[in-house]
Amino acid sequence: MKKVLIPTALDPVAKEILEARGDYEVVQMPKMDILQFARENPDLHALIVRSEKITPDIIDAAPALKVIVRAGAGYNTIDIHYARQKGIDVMNTPGANSNGVAEEVVALMLADARHLVAADASCRCGKWEKSSFMGTEITGKTIGIVGLGHIGKLVAKRVSGFEMKVLGYDPKAPTQEADLLGIELVGLPELFTQSDYVSLHLPENDKTREMINRDLLGLMKTGATLINCARSGVVHEDDLRAFKAKKNLRFLNDVYPKDAEGPKSVADMADIMAPHLGANTIEANRKAAELAAHELIALDTKGTHPAIVNKA
Repeated sequence: MKKVLIPTALDPVAKEILEARGDYEVVQMPKMDILQFARENPDLHALIVRSEKITPDIIDAAPALKVIVRAGAGYNTIDIHYARQKGIDVMNTPGANSNGVAEEVVALMLADARHLVAADASCRCGKWEKSSFMGTEITGKTIGIVGLGHIGKLVAKRVSGFEMKVLGYDPKAPTQEADLLGIELVGLPELFTQSDYVSLHLPENDKTREMINRDLLGLMKTGATLINCARSGVVHEDDLRAFKAKKNLRFLNDVYPKDAEGPKSVADMADIMAPHLGANTIEANRKAAELAAHELIALDTKGTHPAIVNKA
């Protein structure tokens, strides 16, 4: 029996799929102390996680660990390089959460453009401040999408109904596919210069960390909006703080260095903040759980899988 730990509130379908095979023993317990479990279960074969941090200490405490599956797209919370040194494959579930994040981008844009959060609080207090909540329309505006993976492409599709002009930046994006989606591929400086909205959809790594800095932020239109539903580290916070004040930028944010309670460093400048809700839908949770289980089975039976993110 291969022992699998799911220390997170993932849809139970992953556990059901694995146990139905008869050769997996699955322990699913949200907020489980992963390090303690690894120490007490040296036969641990696989981990299926969401935003939990997987450190070298955890990896060292699990001598039989062979697979870590991130039920989601981003894997910056997992030390993939150390895992590879230990012969552990790390996989993600690309595409499973994409629609949930894409819809959140549109929700944030509309909520901010129409002041819905503040208007709701005001109206509940018995006030009638209609004139104070004069909004704008997103129809006909220009949106720049940085990163045209699963999520970025879906954002382009979702905003098409608002007749927005869509600019995109992704060195790996095929021109033909972009054309079919109505995306005009441009360089980053042009994207930041022309866009009314800039939506970030790129991973955090050594190449992208603090990539959104003064060089690009200084090009944004006065009153333009930056949306970050990707990873917090891709934005240089101090640069954004400076140019937000200088150019009256709007900042809509859903990502933080750590998914946990406590003060948030962007609280002073974010116009809307959400606790990493992008993939937090019933549908996305189930899709990610199903895909994680099937990927683990495929890797165990075939010895390889295209979703491995830390190939040697």
